[in-house]
Amino acid sequence: MRGSIQKKGTRWYAVVYDGVNPKTGNYVRRWVPAGTRRSDAEKVLADLVKRSHGGETVVSERTTLGEYLTERWLPIQKARLRAGTFDSYRRNVELHVLPALGLRPLDRLSVEDIDLFYAQLLTTGRKSNKGHGEGLSPKTVHNIHVMLNKAMSDAHRKGTVVRNVVALADAPSVGARKRAEIRAWEAAQLAVFLDATETTDSIRRSTCRRTQGCAEARCWG
Repeated sequence: MRGSIQKKGTRWYAVVYDGVNPKTGNYVRRWVPAGTRRSDAEKVLADLVKRSHGGETVVSERTTLGEYLTERWLPIQKARLRAGTFDSYRRNVELHVLPALGLRPLDRLSVEDIDLFYAQLLTTGRKSNKGHGEGLSPKTVHNIHVMLNKAMSDAHRKGTVVRNVVALADAPSVGARKRAEIRAWEAAQLAVFLDATETTDSIRRSTCRRTQGCAEARCWG
């Protein structure tokens, strides 16, 4: 395998040559996104060439994220996970991942794609009869992140992709919760509370004297 690095806009790419198209006679080139630094593209290209020389098959750009998840990754997980966990993974893939990223070529998936995906889930991710509804909770989105990270980590470990872009994305924190607003009572509200408290104490002392004949100090105890 031969290749080079190219820059488009602010992003660098590792460009690999996958032979010649027999119909056109032109070189078949595949652009693999590598980030915003030249050094990143150099590392990605070196890794691609090394894996190719080692006999590994690099994923074709025709393979989409949806195909990888539904045809390769999920069937393997079904035999390894509990039924409830697998059903949760399958629902999240079908309801959220496939509509947003299912057609994205696997080797063109970027960190920005994942960050934008999470942002959309947090704002309009809840499905309703009318389409998009309110956002999903940070915990739900975090669970989707854990699932995607596992899937892409497996793909990277097995040489299917050059890097796991999900691991570089900003996952929502489960502990991020909006603090409850502390509201102080107004003067009128405080006065009503104190009057009620004073009345309750007075009734308690009077009842104690009539029924038990106890001393003042004991009626407060």
